[in-house]
Amino acid sequence: MSLLWVILCITILAVGWGWKNSRYLLPLLILGLPLEISRTWFPHLFILDKLGEFVGIIDLGRILTLAVLIYFIYKLLRSSGGAHYDHYLGNVCDHLAESFRSPLFIVLGSYIIWGAFSVIWSIDRLQTLVGVARLALLWFLGAAVYSLVKRREGHQSVLVSFAVVSSSLAGIGVYELLSDHYIWYGEIWQQFGRINATFVDPNIYARFLLIGCLATAILMLNTTKERRWIGALALVFQIMAMFGTGSRTAWLALIIVAIGFAVAVRRRAVVLAVLGGLAIAGVSILLNNGLRSRVLELTQNFWAASTERKYLITSGFKMFRQHPLVGIGLGGFQHAMLTTYAAEVQNNVSLSHTALITTAAELGIIGLGILAIFFVYLYGRLPRVYFALRFSNQPLIDTKRYYWDIFAVLAITAIFISAQGEGRFLEDPYLWILMGYLTAVRDIEEVS
Repeated sequence: MSLLWVILCITILAVGWGWKNSRYLLPLLILGLPLEISRTWFPHLFILDKLGEFVGIIDLGRILTLAVLIYFIYKLLRSSGGAHYDHYLGNVCDHLAESFRSPLFIVLGSYIIWGAFSVIWSIDRLQTLVGVARLALLWFLGAAVYSLVKRREGHQSVLVSFAVVSSSLAGIGVYELLSDHYIWYGEIWQQFGRINATFVDPNIYARFLLIGCLATAILMLNTTKERRWIGALALVFQIMAMFGTGSRTAWLALIIVAIGFAVAVRRRAVVLAVLGGLAIAGVSILLNNGLRSRVLELTQNFWAASTERKYLITSGFKMFRQHPLVGIGLGGFQHAMLTTYAAEVQNNVSLSHTALITTAAELGIIGLGILAIFFVYLYGRLPRVYFALRFSNQPLIDTKRYYWDIFAVLAITAIFISAQGEGRFLEDPYLWILMGYLTAVRDIEEVS
């Protein structure tokens, strides 16, 4: 047995032992997902690649995702273990109903069901089935997170986990930015002057850092003055690393989310810290020739700076025009690019980089409508949260749940904006972690 298999077995045993302390499962998941570098620590199951690109890759994120899912199923079955057989199914259904009653879960569950129906007319039925299975697993991951947060009262620990992991990875990113020494994939990204830390893609690294910035800023609202200074320093590192990724969609998302945060929170000290971090990061761009040129490219010619996205977007529009109502089937975009639109493919890039275009092409107007309903429910409670914070005379600790709501909503918004330049909206596991978290937070609001 090779060393990689030995490491895999030890990791699985360690995760199994961790089930006895389930309060650590969610923080470990938040830690494991960004460690994409861990795929070099485990064997590659090439036989599974027949089901889709990268399916056979094993990393800590996938291992911990499965660990959380299996733990959730185990607790679900165990909660009904003492019931008589004729009540067993009813107890399980009641428990599931408690987990999935959120309109957000219902709407995205409808999206997955519609994707499953699309196998009937899909141009790539195997990829449709794989896509449905992947989204279904992520849906259950969100439900598992909801259960862990609610039953373990992990509302604050999720924020702390995002802030600590993001700050740590930001430290690696700033080191790469200043030293020009990369710990992984330097042969690819060093020539472009873009840092990636433990991620394959700098754009996904930037997305995670943005979530961490939000978590750090929210934690600064309810802490001591000394810890606020620590939080401000962490924000500087996170934002510097984010700008070092060269991800322009993340930069745009940062500006939009920062404005939303300032409007929603209305706390001068924290807003000044965020603006200060933005200013320092802006200076870092001016001092870095590679990053400065990426900004100037956007001001001069957007499409010249994004040639891959241009032909993928135009091809996606063509798919949508030809199949406006139901699309070409979930997961069919790449197949269409490699067949019908093969002549337009450049640099062997055939995966969609724009989430909305992907949805329009694959699931048509109905798919877009389902996403629109999702955002109606996502933002529907923000006015209530805003006025509760503005006019509430309660002690600050009683308003924490409103800050938690703002964090989750803005983080999901950041993922969505980022997904318009790199793809991976519903496919991003952090979206589902935040969905489960937000559902648990809104349960508190309903009770109160």
